[in-house]
Amino acid sequence: MKTTLLVALLLLTTLISCDSKKTDTKTSSATAPVDSAAALTKRPGPDAPRSAADRLVRALYFEHNKTDNPFREVKTGVLIDQFFAKPLADKIWRKVSQPGYKAPKVNPLFNAPDASITKTWVEPATVGGSRAIVYVTYLQAGKPAEIRVDLVQTAGRWRITDLTYPAGKTLSTQF
Repeated sequence: MKTTLLVALLLLTTLISCDSKKTDTKTSSATAPVDSAAALTKRPGPDAPRSAADRLVRALYFEHNKTDNPFREVKTGVLIDQFFAKPLADKIWRKVSQPGYKAPKVNPLFNAPDASITKTWVEPATVGGSRAIVYVTYLQAGKPAEIRVDLVQTAGRWRITDLTYPAGKTLSTQF
């Protein structure tokens, strides 16, 4: 008798937990983010939570800027594909893989010489569905400057579609 009651209680508990999981799934899919230009116009504060989009940009600017800069890689193109969306990655790869290509003295990540950059901050991303914007602020010769990094999410991964420099130039027009 006790065994039958224990099995029935266990079965009832399992059914209740499965039913609550179904409810959670319905709720989360109903609130899924939609691509929105309006969402991208709002700039988050410095205390906003971090996302995968700004972590990708942080990796590019902090981990790979000096030694493994994608614009200095001329053998495989792996770093280029790791950070940039396919159309921009293809443009960059075509240029850097040309015979006789030399890495530019002006770092394309800043559109400035490395020696003039002293501090760099990557702000939290503004995410609107499968698009995101991250601002990179830095000091160039002691004066603040800012780059806008546009990203798109493809197959669950964030990739950079363009960089917009302070003077309005873009990375895609340089390649």
